This record gives sequence, C-alpha cells and structure tokens, in this order.
Amino acid sequence: MGAFSRATAATRSRSVKSVISGLAILGATALILSGCASTSSGTPSKTLSLKIGTILPQTGSLAVLGPPEFAGVDLAVKDINAAKAGITISVEHKDSGDTTTNIATQSATAELADGVSAIIGAASSSVSLTMIDQITKAKVVQISPANTSPTFSTYADGGYYFRTAPSDVLQGRVLGQKILKDGHTNVSILYQNDSYGQGLDTNVKKALEDGGASVGQNVAFDPAATSFASEVTTVLSTKPDALVVISFDQIKAIAPELKKNGFDFNNFYGTDGNYGVIDPSYKDVIIAGAQFTNPGVNASNDLKSRLQALVKAQGNKPLTVFAYAPESYDATVLLALAALQAKGTTGADIQKHLISVSEDGTKCTTFKECAALINAGKKANYDGLSGPITFDKNGDPSQAYVSIYKYNSTNGNDYETAQFGDLTKG
Repeated sequence: MGAFSRATAATRSRSVKSVISGLAILGATALILSGCASTSSGTPSKTLSLKIGTILPQTGSLAVLGPPEFAGVDLAVKDINAAKAGITISVEHKDSGDTTTNIATQSATAELADGVSAIIGAASSSVSLTMIDQITKAKVVQISPANTSPTFSTYADGGYYFRTAPSDVLQGRVLGQKILKDGHTNVSILYQNDSYGQGLDTNVKKALEDGGASVGQNVAFDPAATSFASEVTTVLSTKPDALVVISFDQIKAIAPELKKNGFDFNNFYGTDGNYGVIDPSYKDVIIAGAQFTNPGVNASNDLKSRLQALVKAQGNKPLTVFAYAPESYDATVLLALAALQAKGTTGADIQKHLISVSEDGTKCTTFKECAALINAGKKANYDGLSGPITFDKNGDPSQAYVSIYKYNSTNGNDYETAQFGDLTKG
C-alpha cells in the first residue's frame, strides 16, 4: 500500500472511532435522561417518598369519629402504594383529644419534628384552631376531613390549610331547609358555645328565618358542661314544634333531659357532631325519628366492606359509623396526587398543586387513574369518594353533598337522602 492509501486508511479509522465514541456518549446521555423520564408505561422510574401524619380523635368528645377517619386514611395509603405509580406514602397516626386537653398541639409538635409534609386533621374545628398556626407556619399542609366552621374560610394560614368537608354555611342551609320542608315553623336551637356550634347556629338560624320560620329560643351551652336540665327547660319553654341540638357527645346527657320533659324525638334535628354518638348500645333513651345531617355522601357498600376488612386485618373493632371516612380517604389521595404532579414532597410542593389536582384537567375517580394522567404529562381533576371536592382559593370544597340520616327503634340509623350544594352560587 502506498503513502496515500495508508493516510486515507488512517483517516477512515479515526472517523470510525469518532462515530463510535459519539454513539457511546449519546447512549450514556440517553441512559442518564431515562433515569429522570417516565417508563413506557408512563410511570416515573424514580419513586417519590411522601411522609404524612394524622391528628384525629382517639379520645375526647369526638372519639366516635376517629375510627372511620383513621380507616379512611389507611385504606387510601394502601391503594396509593399498591398503584406503583411513582410515589409511596407512609403515615404516622396521633391523637387529637379535644379542647379540654393540649394533646393536639403535642401531637403536632411530634409530627413536625418527624418531618411530615402534611397533616390530616383535626376532626373538631375548635381543636384545629389550637394547632393551625403551629402547622401552617412550618409550611406543612394541614387538611381536615371534618372541619366545618366558617372561620377557616378567611383564616390567615398562608394558603396551607385545606379541608374536604364543606363549610357549615352549607350544612346549616341544608338543615334549615329540611326542617322547613318537614313543616316546622316554631323552632328552638341548643348549641355548644365554640367555633363549631356558633357557625352552625348562625347558618341554621338564617336558613330558618329566611324560610319564614321563627326561632323562639336560641340557647348556648359550655362544651365542658355535663348537666343540661336548665338549658333544656329554656329551649322547650316556647313549646317549639322542632328542636335543633348542635353538640358532640353531650347529646348523651341532653337526650334524657328531653325525655323527662316529654319531648317527641320525631321533632329532633341534630348535626354531624352528634350524629352516630347514640347507637344501639345506648339504652337510656330511644331517639327513634330523630334526624341528623352529616356533610358528605353516604359511604357505598363497597367502601364499607373494604374499610371493615381493613380494620379487621389491623385487629381493630368493626366500624359502627362511617362518617368522614370518604373525606379522609380523599384528603390522603389529594396529597399524593399533588406531590406527584409537583415531582416533590415538601409541604410547599404539595400546597402549590392541591387546588390544581382538584379542579383542572380530565376528571378521574381513583388515585391510579389520576396518577396515570399526571405521569403522562396531563392534568388530572380528582372527583373522589366524598364528591367533586373542587377547592376554592381558601382551601374549601366549593361543591359538596350533605346527607340526612334518621334514627330507628333500636337507636340505629338509616340513610335518607343527600342534598347537593354549590357554595359558588351563594
């Protein structure tokens, strides 16, 4: 081979090496990029890890709501992790107690120290008000499945407070309209004197008076009270054709006083705080005919079955009420979807995306379905077990259902109906 041929061959050899080298670099780059990209199934190859806490009632005047709420969260965690959609979630449960203790603030301190990004709770509006500043100022999301006080709609929480239960503006309106529909025109109200009771009292009273009924007696009581003889005498003094009682477990002491006065429980109306407190194990008074409102939908038979199977597997007692289980489930799913959309698990990441996953894009009804949309680069609008949710700028669900339950002769209760409400329409 001559000098020219040897030079040409050398040039070609260098060209081939350059191509091979270039291909190797491209291949390595593609591998690096693929570590951040989605797989062919749309699932991110990097799995996010989200840690949340719950502060819900294991003790105190709302302890009846704790079991279904904890179960709702645990079932959602199970479904989220089973979906293998690019995020895993762990949960730390703690007690909220009630306002007679400082258990809730102690629980919040512990969970914040443990590095949670969001806290689900409390059930009681008054309890949430004792810890909301502590949580939200730490830039951790607080999302309650059961707070209904209108106070939260304008609370200065920096955008870190949300709830999946509607404001009592809606529950009060539905309860007042139900009483009017049943033909009552002379109504008395007995309510506990805290943020929960005051909010509901205001809105029930407004609905009744706007509908033409009169409120003969409007009596407040101390939430720590244990005797109600005087208050019951006062609310019955105007011979009302209906009585509204806004309480928590104080209903167990109020009902016997009503019985002593010959009150007909067919004319009794309660709210979510005392719904389910009296059950078939309560033998002092039969409250057959009493009706109660409860924000949210009636839990489906499928959900009830899944929840009962879960608590059985955990070694816990069967659930006797399912109030706020759907809202607790949805709160957990929304947190996970917001983190997945943000591609981050800090409180700030979640806070920025919670409204979006509740209102934007394609409607979806399960975590798995919504996660698939997000992983495909699309917007997901989660409509959950509790209803459409759709957070407004204050973190309130602007659309929701309020269910009505009626007690039977065994102190069990039966679902009657649900009323849909849209708070964007005034």
